Amino acid sequence: MIFVRQVFLLDNFMYPNKNYPNKNYPNKNFKNWNFMNYKSIITSLLFLVSSTASADQTSTELKDNKTAQKELQTEQQEQIISPETEMAIMRVMNLENRIQTLQTVPVKMSDNDLGNHFSGTWLCFTTMRLNGQLGRGIMQLNLKQEGDQIAGDGGQIKKPFDPTSTIRPIGTWSSMTPFIGQFKKAYPKGRHHMAVIERQGLKSGTWATFTAVLAGDGRTARGTLVNRGGNYGLMFMVRREFLGDFKHLLTEEGRRLEAQRRLIGIEKLELALDTASMDTVRIDWWNRDKNKDGKLQYSEFSHPDWKRANRNKDEVVDWAEELSDRVLKKLVQDGDFLAKHGKDSQNQWPSIYAWGVAHPGFEQIFYFIDWNQDGKISEAEYTAFKDQLKLYNKTNSQSNKKISLKKKSSPNASQSDSHIKQMEATFSKKKLDRAREIWAALDKNRDNIWQYAEFPHPDWTRANRDGDDGLSWKEELADKTFRRQAKTYPKKYASSSKKSWPNQQAWNNDRPDCKTLFTFIDWNNDGKITTAEYEVFDVQVKSYIDGSYPKTNEQGETGMEVFLRLSGQQPKAGKKK
Repeated sequence: MIFVRQVFLLDNFMYPNKNYPNKNYPNKNFKNWNFMNYKSIITSLLFLVSSTASADQTSTELKDNKTAQKELQTEQQEQIISPETEMAIMRVMNLENRIQTLQTVPVKMSDNDLGNHFSGTWLCFTTMRLNGQLGRGIMQLNLKQEGDQIAGDGGQIKKPFDPTSTIRPIGTWSSMTPFIGQFKKAYPKGRHHMAVIERQGLKSGTWATFTAVLAGDGRTARGTLVNRGGNYGLMFMVRREFLGDFKHLLTEEGRRLEAQRRLIGIEKLELALDTASMDTVRIDWWNRDKNKDGKLQYSEFSHPDWKRANRNKDEVVDWAEELSDRVLKKLVQDGDFLAKHGKDSQNQWPSIYAWGVAHPGFEQIFYFIDWNQDGKISEAEYTAFKDQLKLYNKTNSQSNKKISLKKKSSPNASQSDSHIKQMEATFSKKKLDRAREIWAALDKNRDNIWQYAEFPHPDWTRANRDGDDGLSWKEELADKTFRRQAKTYPKKYASSSKKSWPNQQAWNNDRPDCKTLFTFIDWNNDGKITTAEYEVFDVQVKSYIDGSYPKTNEQGETGMEVFLRLSGQQPKAGKKK
């Protein structure tokens, strides 16, 4: 208890008004020289902790209530750094162009008090578009939140066009002005709290407006800003006590790892795909990323391709890995690269120039091999690349077999496939005949598969369970069935945790009103439902009601509009055109 109390007192002494700003906060004449006296205070505190540790042992052991633990955790996480280190970090963070480079998706909300308010001292790193030029500034905001109301003051410790050498120490701003704003609490199922804050001129009304979204851990916030001069920009906010989180930016290796973590340079990977392909990839990604955290968990896309795409074998597939998966898969399918360079003996290249000379026509592939973005391809990177290609080679072979099976399982060949026949038996004759007519009309190349180009329906991706390049008759039948079941099944069985059944009878006993579903969930038709099969079904059937899938395709057409256009019919009067 003594240790926690003394650290709290030390923190208040070093940062006297960091949580409760007022007009008496140190002005530009603030003296920083007394920071050196903190060494003696810290030494005294360490001695105090050592001499009282034994006496307070019992008290410490009894301190187990939740509030005290949170306070202790926050105290331990705060990183008290010297003014010199603060200045060094601010200099390097000020150099970034935040309009052009990517920020990370904020940390998710958790049971953390800091993630629930904006009170405190913030450093705001901005990139402003000013009269056609880019300016980079730093502001200090001292905010206090009471309920949903935010008030405080602040000012610039570096103006946008001043050189980096003019950065002032924290607390020595110029032109201090008041700030007012509102806290926007996330909805119960929301992801992050937000704030709208106005910087007010001295007796001259609103000068600028800031909007910010608070990271779940409360350490940082991301936002936008505009001012009454017509200038606009982006900003990255850091609580002063967590500026030490960015000490890694003081080294070349730390900056490289930060760029890799934030996918800076991702545009080089995106250039490998044409515009139409990129549009498709973005839509697929958005649809599958159910929690909108910018990454794909296996639960969001429980498909064998997820494991193949996950190059670093962690818990998520990020955007770079998704692009890599698309490009390398196409590289193998085209076959040109492996035919020309599959047996090359060289396995490292010092630059993209050297790679391009040795691999004309495949220069863009360099960025998918140079995975650590250090500008060269190492032997380890090239070996990993070749191993990855082998996975696509194997998948490509399996895909060819799958397409062959899909062609066999067409409406006209259903008598030879008992599983398809079981599925068809769940439909009335009238509905099944109508579905066959539509299928035949839209299958322009008569390969018994619907390619997206043949039927660019918003739901095409959702129905394509295998995640390949074609929609089979089997998948179409399942889509029709799951869409119908989505009206009642998810709500009725939401509380059930059971995910596997050994046979049809066990399913019928457990789900007597959904007997016909067994055939569609048992995707491999082995007479049982496994956990993996049920999870795939569960995701798909819920997708029809969760609102995450787009209502239109990339051309802005609804599903009905696509159908009417392809069938040559005109929309009915009063319908959207």
